Amino acid sequence: VMDIVDEVNPGEQNIKLKASNSHKGPYELENIQHVQELKDEHEGPIWCMKFSCCGRLLATAGQDKVLRIWVVKDAYQFFQDMRSKYNAEKVSPTPSQESLVSHHSSDDNHTAILEALKSDEANRLIFVSKPFCTYSGHTSDLLDVSWSKNYFILSSSMDKTVRLWHISRKECLCCF
Repeated sequence: VMDIVDEVNPGEQNIKLKASNSHKGPYELENIQHVQELKDEHEGPIWCMKFSCCGRLLATAGQDKVLRIWVVKDAYQFFQDMRSKYNAEKVSPTPSQESLVSHHSSDDNHTAILEALKSDEANRLIFVSKPFCTYSGHTSDLLDVSWSKNYFILSSSMDKTVRLWHISRKECLCCF
């Protein structure tokens, strides 16, 4: 247990940190601060959180069967431009894909997010306060996610399936 400056919940001093056993330590962590909570999106426990290779995206998954992708606010415009470029060239999904469509932010929501990022309160936040995208399609708890270097995501579930996603796409690309 180490003392951490908690800017989200002032007065709370003891937050437990545990380093992974697979990477031998010891680790010295300095100047750790609690600055943001990503809450009110997932229902139930979150079983897995993984950063993308670039460190600008965070995937969260859990009991609610939904994969959520969060973006660091400084990188929001980059990933929004990537999505827009793809959508400009995209044809509509096939009927079988429509049932597995994710929720990407709409143009109206995009404008609202950009305005919210300019507020004083948002200046101290690391991530955009709403998920960049959410993916549904699994029928049971999600247990693990894995990122590729070019933003493909694999999600595995207790339903014994693995699904392939890409952050620029709204649908599941493949189910194994």
